[in-house]
Amino acid sequence: MNFFEAQDKARRNTLWLVLLFLLAVAGLILLTNLFLLSVLVYLKTEQIVVSPETLYNYYSWKEFTVVSVGVCLLILGGSLYKGLSLSGGGPAVAEMLGGRVISHATTDLQQRQLLNVVEEMAIAAGMPIPQVYLLSETSINAFAAGLSPANAVIGVTQGTLQRLSREELQGVIAHEFSHIANGDMRLNIRLIGVLHGILLIGLIGYFLVRSLRFAGRSRSSKGGAGLLVLAALGLGLMIIGYAGSFCGQWIKAIVSRQREYLADSSAVQFTRNQEGIAGALKKIGGSAVGSYIHSPAAPEYSHAYFVNGIHSFWQSLLATHPPLESRIKRISPAWDGNFVESVVNQTPPPEAAAEPQSGIEKLAVTAAILSSAEQAIGAVGTLNEENIEYVQQLIGATPLLLRETAQDAYSARILVYAILVQLQKDQVAALEVVALYADRDMQSLLQKLLPEIKSLDDKYRLPLLELGINALREMSPNQFVQFKTAVEAIIVSDRSVNLREWIIRRFVLQQLEQHFGFLKPPKARHARLETVSKDVATLLSLIAWTEHKDPARAKAAFACGAEQARLTKLELQAVESFKLESLDRALDNLMRLKPLVKPRLLKACVALIMHDGRATTRGIELVRTISTCLDCPMPPMRAQ
Repeated sequence: MNFFEAQDKARRNTLWLVLLFLLAVAGLILLTNLFLLSVLVYLKTEQIVVSPETLYNYYSWKEFTVVSVGVCLLILGGSLYKGLSLSGGGPAVAEMLGGRVISHATTDLQQRQLLNVVEEMAIAAGMPIPQVYLLSETSINAFAAGLSPANAVIGVTQGTLQRLSREELQGVIAHEFSHIANGDMRLNIRLIGVLHGILLIGLIGYFLVRSLRFAGRSRSSKGGAGLLVLAALGLGLMIIGYAGSFCGQWIKAIVSRQREYLADSSAVQFTRNQEGIAGALKKIGGSAVGSYIHSPAAPEYSHAYFVNGIHSFWQSLLATHPPLESRIKRISPAWDGNFVESVVNQTPPPEAAAEPQSGIEKLAVTAAILSSAEQAIGAVGTLNEENIEYVQQLIGATPLLLRETAQDAYSARILVYAILVQLQKDQVAALEVVALYADRDMQSLLQKLLPEIKSLDDKYRLPLLELGINALREMSPNQFVQFKTAVEAIIVSDRSVNLREWIIRRFVLQQLEQHFGFLKPPKARHARLETVSKDVATLLSLIAWTEHKDPARAKAAFACGAEQARLTKLELQAVESFKLESLDRALDNLMRLKPLVKPRLLKACVALIMHDGRATTRGIELVRTISTCLDCPMPPMRAQ
């Protein structure tokens, strides 16, 4: 299954979840009505009636409607409340579980190793780098959470850092990246909301029963009967609510198990190393500390952990993860059945940066070279060993000062400012703008960065910004607003906006706006590319004029892209009439395409920049920015 099919399946699974939710609500309505009708008959007859005919004589559509509406409002209200509490996406879930963000300025070598693994994999897959949270648990476990890749987080327990090797840690992180790419995270959060709403009926019953402790004993028979009815009512609601919750947990377990097998196989495919993830699973099976998470909120997110994270009375029926033995056998059929005892590792040595390459490139990274539109589209949302190694070398070859600057929320702002200042025609005016938003220390750092930025090869710019975006997520919302204002002010300081400035603004600000909740993920509406053909023409025209200054070559490249999009009637827009504002509007509308339509558009973009057999760095940056906006992570590509 490719990325686009996985995204479409995730969307359809959400529809199935809604259907199952409606069926569960219908069942709870019927059970609640039947139970309350029995209580009502008892109050009128002082007899426990189980005969359907007798109960039917007391039946009233008015009471049925009132109870049904009440149950619906209760469940819907509970689900909406829980959904709103988790509207912050990944960070909200991680904090709910007791996690804390690992700062990019950390000097802890184990944490630094984890951050390096996450950064390498994210950039190699073309995904936004997720924030990493650490849970103070001695067990071995991990999770991915978020509403979209832009606000995704990866959580890891302390035991995972201490007991797994780098190779095994890489396998676990690859597993979690599979959940991000396959669209599992959003479904996981929705499952939490749905189950909370269903469980609310049982919680009301629980509080009714508990309230009897404070009601005291009544001396009158009527008072005693009232308490008895109240107890029966509470107990009945508890049974109904928890029965509904049991069914919900069962549905959650069924949905989750098969996704874990898929994520395991994807992790092996990503890393091309079955021993990494298999070794992690073997250590979990042989570990005395196990995989359980002791946070009070752990059961709510049980379906999203790397391995089973909670105890359950109905373990075999409600287990959200397949047995360890079954998962290991699928990954490593020759496994002898013996688990591995895990011990606390020694602190790893500082990770050496990859040496920059010179002369002829190594064969190991040639897969990162852009060779065809089919290859580029097939690589969307995937990882491979060659791309990971290429990214390691790319980051290692980046000047140390720039790399360190990108790993801190404070200095990363200056890095973005410096890149933009270097692009301005009037750098004096741009520096005056920076002075309005930066303190003296920031301005001093800016002066140090400008010479490094000036000599920086274009191919390092986007990976460097990706590192910076990850650190910038540690800003407060108010700091982000100030940062955004400064970025936009620098861009227009010379009273013009060029394409490179537009790429940086769109690439950086859109991801941060989604992370801070200022921009919600667009809803998929367009099922056909033909309905947005004018926007496609705008996008392809920009790419054609970016890659080719000669009108004839630009027209030929545009025709090639239009053919790949299967929109042969498109016309190349004149370069004189082109405005970046129209590009923003077109891209905003194209972000509403449904998953299975997006490959045609991206294939057209890639085919266009490759029309003459040579894709430029600027064209690749533009296409990767477009793919990021479309929520289709495209791995780094190398110009020929």
